[in-house]
Parts: sequence; C-alpha cells; structure tokens
Amino acid sequence: MSRFFQIFSVLLSSFLIALAIPNEFIKFGSPLIGIFALFPFYLALSRSKSYAESFWLSFLHGLVTHLLSSFWLGNFPGFAVFTLGASDLGTAFFEAFFGLAFYFPVMFSKKDSGLVFLSCKNHFAVPFRILWFSAVYTIWEYCKSTGFLAYPWGTISMTAYSWPLITQITDITGVYGVTFLFAFFSALFGEGTNLIASAPLNRKSLQGEAVFKSYRQTFILLLALLLPSAIYGAYQYTLERFPDKLMNTILVQQNRNPNRRDEEENILSAQRITQDKLDELSESEEKCDLVVWSEAVLSKRFPNAETYYNYFPSDNPLVRFIKKNHTPFIIGGPVIFSDENHEYGNSALLFDKNGKFHGSYTKMHLVPFAELIPLRKYEPVRKVIKGMIGFSYGWTPGKKPVLFEIPLESKLKPPVPCDIVSIVPEKNKKKDDEPKSVVFSTPICFDDSAHEVCHALYNSGSEVFVNITNDSWSKTDSAEIQHFVVAHYRSIEYRTTTIRSANAGYTCVIDPAGKVLADLPLFEEGALSYKVPVYERKMTVYARFGDWLPWTLIFMSFAYIFFAVKRKKEEEITLKSFGLSLLPHTIEWYERLESVMSKYDEIFAIDWNNWNM
Repeated sequence: MSRFFQIFSVLLSSFLIALAIPNEFIKFGSPLIGIFALFPFYLALSRSKSYAESFWLSFLHGLVTHLLSSFWLGNFPGFAVFTLGASDLGTAFFEAFFGLAFYFPVMFSKKDSGLVFLSCKNHFAVPFRILWFSAVYTIWEYCKSTGFLAYPWGTISMTAYSWPLITQITDITGVYGVTFLFAFFSALFGEGTNLIASAPLNRKSLQGEAVFKSYRQTFILLLALLLPSAIYGAYQYTLERFPDKLMNTILVQQNRNPNRRDEEENILSAQRITQDKLDELSESEEKCDLVVWSEAVLSKRFPNAETYYNYFPSDNPLVRFIKKNHTPFIIGGPVIFSDENHEYGNSALLFDKNGKFHGSYTKMHLVPFAELIPLRKYEPVRKVIKGMIGFSYGWTPGKKPVLFEIPLESKLKPPVPCDIVSIVPEKNKKKDDEPKSVVFSTPICFDDSAHEVCHALYNSGSEVFVNITNDSWSKTDSAEIQHFVVAHYRSIEYRTTTIRSANAGYTCVIDPAGKVLADLPLFEEGALSYKVPVYERKMTVYARFGDWLPWTLIFMSFAYIFFAVKRKKEEEITLKSFGLSLLPHTIEWYERLESVMSKYDEIFAIDWNNWNM
C-alpha cells in the first residue's frame, strides 16, 4: 500500500503542476492549484526508504510533469523525437539526481520508517525538512532553467501569473523567490499531514509539544515571508510609473503556417497587414517609429541577401516597401557566419527607413537538440539531419549581446496641459523638439526565457525588450501562453517594458509590473499599433546581482552537508572511545548513544553537597 500511495502521490503532483501552469483548460493557469501542487510529491518523498527509491520517485515526477505540461513539443517539425522524447527523458533523469538530495535528511533517521520517524524523534527536524525540501526544489528549478540544456517550462513559478502581488518580488529574487514560497507552502502542508498521521507522537507529551511548537514557528516563518512579499507586491503593482518617452510601434502577427516554405506569400501577407496599420496611423496624423515582424519571416541569408530583397517579392520588393513607408523595420531572418562550415544564425535584422540593412542580433540561447545540434559540423551528421527534416542543419548561437538604436518621432505630452513660468536662461533649456532615440534589444523566441541572455542585454543598456518569436508550430493555445508567462517575468525583474511580436501569438505589450497593456488574439492575423512607454532604466536588485537566491541556497545546502558529515565523524570518534561502533540508520544507534551519554553523566556527575561544604 505504501508503494502504491507513493506512486499515486507523485502522479497527482505532476497532474496538479500541469493543471496549474497555463494549459488548454485554464488559459493562464491557477496559482491556487500551484501552491498545493508539490504537497503530494512531498508526502511521497517523506515515505522513501532509500536513496534509490527517492531517485525513481523523482524520475517519475519529472517524466510525467514534463510530458503533461509540454506535450505540444511533439508538434515541432522534424524534431519531435528530440524535442519531446529526449527532453522528457533528460528532464526525468535530471530531477532524479535531485531526488538524492531530497532524501538527504533520511540518512539520520530510522531506515524502515523513512522521514516520518525523523519528525517524531527530533523536533528540530520539522523546520529542517520543510526548508530543505523548499531549497532543493528551488535549486532544481534553477538548474533546469540554466545552461546548455535549460528548459524553464513546467516550473512552479509559471503557476503564479494570476497572483501579481506575489510575482512582484522577482525584481529582487528572480522567479526563484516565487518557487521557494510555493514549495515552502506545499512542504509545510505536507509536514503537517505527516505529524497528524503519526500515531506514536503524543501531542501532550513533552516531545510532542516541542514538535508541534516547532511546526507552529515554521508556519509563522512562512507568514513572515508571504505577508511582506504581498505588501511589496501591492505597492509595486499599483505604483504609477511615468515614461520618459514613447515608441510608436506596429507589431505584426501574420499567423502563417511555418511548415509552408512559401516565403513570398509570407512576406506579401506581412506587407498587407503592415500597410493597413500604417495607413490608419497616417489618417490620424501619427508617425510610426518601428515596425516589428516575427521570427524567421525571411529565409535568405544576410548580408548577402540584401540585394536579393531589392527585387523580391516581385510584386512588391521588400526593400522598396520599407523605403516607401519611410519607417525602420525589425524582421526575423538568418545571417551567415561561415558558408564553408555551414554556420548560420537565427537573427533579428534592422533596416533603416530607407530600407538599408544596418546590422543584426543573433539568438544566443538555442533550443538544445532542435536548434543547437551537437556534432552538426560533421558531414555524416548533417546528412542524417537533412534526411530527417529536409531543410535545416540547426543554428549557430550568437556570441555577444547586440543593441539597436532608432530615432523617435513620437512626442511625450504632459498628462495635463499647463503653463510654465521659467527663469532658466534660454540657452540652458532642454528643447521639446530635440530629437530623441531609444535603445532596445531583441531577444529571439527562447532567448526571453534565458536569464543570462536578458541579464546581459539589459545590463548592456537596453531600455526595452523587443521579443520576436514563432511558436505557431505548437498549434496549441497553452504553448503560446506558457511562453508569454515565462517572458512576462523579464519585465518585472528589470522593471522595463517588453513587447512581443509573434507569428501566431501571444503578441502583446507588457509594462514593468507585468501588466498586459495591449494584445492580439491567438492564431489570428492582425497588427497591433501601440505607443510603447519607455521608462528610465533602473538597476533592480535582480538586475544588479542576478540569480543570487539559488546560489545562496546552493551554498547553504553544501555548507550544511559539510558540517553534518563532519559532526557525524566526530560522533563516530566519540563512540569508538567507549568501545562502540556507529550504526547509522538504526534505532540501535540512538539507544546506544543515550546509554553512552547516561554513562558519561554518571562518571562526571557533581556532588553539590560536598561542593557546598
């Protein structure tokens, strides 16, 4: 029954996580489900009897959670066997490794009763188990979201989108502060369930009273973290922010099928949508500062292809179209690093108002095994890839951050008309008609989920994140919204505006508090025209120190392990001095220790009567 209960609990936890993040049934997810989602997983782990058992329970949890929450990866053209199959197994084994860390407290408990024994034997174990689980799970989500194999989907922080008062702390802690709070709540609930269910523990005894007192104190600690977080969140979410400038932007959503390699039709469609919106602005005597098309609209490689697009499409050449509208464009397309080595980059291309190509930013964080394919520089590997999907060898990652700067035509008007009586000399006045510009970065698709990429772009001087993406291949609303939820955290972390131009959605404008200012419906053709607010750059705690929270938890975890092992060795030496050997993981160890300590007290007891004489 215990094994059945553990497996059921793990599957239930995976199901709750998948239901709590944005999905096909609950569009933007459910924080209320998310805050309880790890509770069954905690119960399953608390009944583990060995490292191997904890390993396989964590493996199952990772496997099912990834499969249920990212099932749409199976729609990725040509690479479904890698994007879904390989990523699912990789995620499962990665979480299984952390299962060993989850089990660590058991090394000090009775082997045949698992962690449940520990909470009844020693009341200090109550806060330790809760905090240990919360820390390890937070570290796990950090590790799965960072580095070459990073995939920050299916995370607990994704469930919190609809609780903006909690998500606002990410400008201090990053998303890992949210993960820690949610894991803490689930672990606290799970520990309480274990204590109530543990028959040997008498609450009225001194030992029972100490255990439950310790539990109450841990509950108070959670409140001490949650309440200030909510108060801070309320302040940040309701704070009125005033932009320094406005960038009048058109975001184009073509809603084209990515499997159709009809570049001409895609370009003509984007031109038609763009022209309609530009004409609307012209009729209202507005000027557009920037037009943004989504990722991978163009297929010919730059800079060599610039001449080609002077004449293509034949009905309305791209470069001439841009020049005619006298507006800068950002368009997704490839660039050449090395034809000889088949090195090409998935890039954002900047065209000035005369249609001249000025430069590009290349996507730095590629999807492993789909965009970034190991060993593809070798001809046999390329032949296999070509045979599987027929049109791509994968991409080469960008080497460094690149920022774009464009002039602004839009003027920032005061909220209320007023007269200004000034004694400032005319030569010292800042002219309202002085040309302004905006510096922005263009994280491409998966880039906006990579903390290290956005951190580098923002700290290089980016004032706005302009994300271009193409998730239309997923064919599901949940995939589009999940990507948006991951991306919206970047606005909060850096207190900056994020705009997203997606092929099929979610095209939107996100303010520094994570609010959606304007958007387009999913999987519909259209264009969004919006005066994007550009705010003064501020160095948040997260912008300055990055992922300090998970690194702090990693340091504290290793420090605890070090001192725990050291103390264990010291106890072993003490017992050997009494002619006893250390018997870990057995009740006999505790009985012998108590016997030894009683003997020690008897030998070194003080006769206070003789002392007083």
